[in-house]
Amino acid sequence: MSADLEKQLRAALRAVEPPAGFAARVSARTQHGRWRRGWLPMQQRWVPTALAASVLAALLLGYGWQTHRERQGLQARQQLIEALRVTGQKLDLAYRGVQEASRPSDDTGA
Repeated sequence: MSADLEKQLRAALRAVEPPAGFAARVSARTQHGRWRRGWLPMQQRWVPTALAASVLAALLLGYGWQTHRERQGLQARQQLIEALRVTGQKLDLAYRGVQEASRPSDDTGA
């Protein structure tokens, strides 16, 4: 099977003569500076722009997401502090209630 694959590869990669006038067309393009304006043909010049725009969009979305998460964290922190404050007040109130209930009463009837 590998011999068959090798034959197929040799057939696919064999040398092929370029069409008539190919060298003249390439030479004409390089002399007129057509390829010096950009490294991509005109139909594909949007690719780098689209790539740059998508990278910029990803960075902006990432920054927005991080800012949102930080804001959520600060809000959660404030809620936790408020919950601890209220809990402390309630515990203090309960402690005072237990202390008052455990005091001996002076109702000896005298």
